[in-house]
Amino acid sequence: MENSLGILKPDCLKRGLEKEVLSIIEASGLRIVKKRIILLTEQEVKIVWSTCVNEWFFPSMVEFMTSSESIVFVVEGVSAIERLNDLVGKYDPALAEKHTIRYKYGTNKMENIIHSSLNKEEYIKEYNLFFNQMP
Repeated sequence: MENSLGILKPDCLKRGLEKEVLSIIEASGLRIVKKRIILLTEQEVKIVWSTCVNEWFFPSMVEFMTSSESIVFVVEGVSAIERLNDLVGKYDPALAEKHTIRYKYGTNKMENIIHSSLNKEEYIKEYNLFFNQMP
């Protein structure tokens, strides 16, 4: 068994899609084992998207991600990281495969509904950030 972390972004909650998106994840066979509603801080955004900090769009990303609540959740299952990333899809909904959450619900590269940990190291970093303990 493996775990992965996801974040339902403010656009997901504003559009009332959180139950639908979480249902898709659970229907895939992944089990949601932790979940909490949070208002991300600028520092948390910098940690999660550290590879984007120097990009031109980062100030807009911080503004978007701190604009209203998000849901942080942990899933459990065989190959959970790979499976959740496959369900989430590419960051640009226009390039995402048709079976993905971002293809179905994303509106643009930033307002793309959901984030998922890219790998085990990112999962551990994000889990510790949002749940204050080792997985």
